[in-house]
Amino acid sequence: MPPDLRTYKFKTMANKIYTVNKIIRMQHCDPGGVVFTPQYFNLFVEAIEDWFREGIGFGFSQMVSEEQQGIPAMKIIAKFYKPSKLGDLLEFRVKVKRLRKQNILIHVEALCGEERRCSGDFLHGFASLKSLSLTDWPTEVFRKLEEYS
Repeated sequence: MPPDLRTYKFKTMANKIYTVNKIIRMQHCDPGGVVFTPQYFNLFVEAIEDWFREGIGFGFSQMVSEEQQGIPAMKIIAKFYKPSKLGDLLEFRVKVKRLRKQNILIHVEALCGEERRCSGDFLHGFASLKSLSLTDWPTEVFRKLEEYS
């Protein structure tokens, strides 16, 4: 049976990956200087927020305060490979695994040097804060998000 071309995604450009470095600070760690696992979620969200501001040009302050829109989390799956310690410099890599007109599946991984420390898949909807319901991405934002998918 031939694939349905309506659902096939033709890629015209290489998948872009956004990277940002984060230093592990005491606020991320338990008293022994090892990252407290829930703190990785704060770092993941920071990396996604940085990507929206710097890579997409649609920062959360504009999205939420000016446009009254947001990206609520719908599903999160995370994996933890090796612990990180106080002072480690982690490189967070952000890319799009799937983009739909009202949601996005974002993959984020953190490395220290070439050693993978953790990764996560984040399904976010795009929502109107006025109606508290999903809505379509703005056209220009969607076009920029496509560059990472």
